[in-house]
Amino acid sequence: MEIYSKEEEFWRQRGYINWVLFGDANTAYFQAIANGHRRRCSIPLLWEGGQLFQDPQAIRLLVDDFYKSLFAGRPRSGIALTDHIWS
Repeated sequence: MEIYSKEEEFWRQRGYINWVLFGDANTAYFQAIANGHRRRCSIPLLWEGGQLFQDPQAIRLLVDDFYKSLFAGRPRSGIALTDHIWS
């Protein structure tokens, strides 16, 4: 376990050194880091109703539909307002 923590410390320090040396500029180095973060933050596949979706467009539609239904106004059952209440 100690070797693992030393290796983690090595890579953390190396990343910090690169950051200090190259600065926070719009360089290829920092573009590669940003693109790497974006790739890791993606959803490559999604299971819905026992079905596997891998097409990015299909995944987008599933996520979109999920949030639309989540935030959609639901009709309230058992409540009925009539016009004579407001007059």
